[in-house]
Amino acid sequence: MEIQKMRRAFGKARTLIAPEEWPKTQAPTLLGEPTFLFILTPPHSGSTALAQALNSAHAATLLEERGEGQWLIPGMCQEDRWNPDKYIDWESVKAVWFSRLHFIESLVGKRDVVIEKSPPNIVRIEGLTKHFPKHEFIVFNRNPYACCASILYRNHDPRNLPEEKRIEILKDKARLWVFRSEWLKRHLQTYAPIFFTYEQFCRDPNGTLEKVVAAVPELTGINPERLIKVKDYPPQQIIDQNERQTRNLSPADRDAISEVLRPHEKLLQFFGYGVSLS
Repeated sequence: MEIQKMRRAFGKARTLIAPEEWPKTQAPTLLGEPTFLFILTPPHSGSTALAQALNSAHAATLLEERGEGQWLIPGMCQEDRWNPDKYIDWESVKAVWFSRLHFIESLVGKRDVVIEKSPPNIVRIEGLTKHFPKHEFIVFNRNPYACCASILYRNHDPRNLPEEKRIEILKDKARLWVFRSEWLKRHLQTYAPIFFTYEQFCRDPNGTLEKVVAAVPELTGINPERLIKVKDYPPQQIIDQNERQTRNLSPADRDAISEVLRPHEKLLQFFGYGVSLS
């Protein structure tokens, strides 16, 4: 679905925000403002592995265990968080994030880079640019079949779902992949951020991480051989999980995803993907 169509679907009405949803914490004075490294990524795209690899740098930090600062601010992670027109109290966001950074620095010393990867950041890049002037962006995408398979098996119980329900879920997730990837494509054309895919990262961790360090030289000491802990999987090195996850898709599952993707073949080609045959 095109971005403007999705905007109209969300509507222009803004959610009424209760005061406690946007905490008014006093932003502390920091010893130099850090660089915010925003990873713009759809959910279930392997960004946790990327964020953890980057977080192995000496002067880097995450604000929250998953690297998603949205969960520190109730108003930011409501059900409408993917609405491009959602009201965001940016002063509250800055105060809460800087307060968390101040606390982290009180424990481990100064941090020069904050790694932030809340997926809905995709639709609010203008606000991030305005309110965090010292920043860099990474656009990070993943094969849509692997994304859909990951979401199906992580968030649902597919083996106990009727086939028609599986198909409905997968079509919905494929539409969301298109929506989010349209935003990523526009950002790539507008802002020229750092860009690589999940597959490129897994194939060449050293090379892709070097691209990031070239743009953010404060990221010294990254260890690409570090064991990565993702969700409930045991710690492991960076491994491409696409084949394992897409193997769980039936021919009907693949056909359902392909039906949604087929009108958007140019978008898929832009990211190096294609429509899969069952």
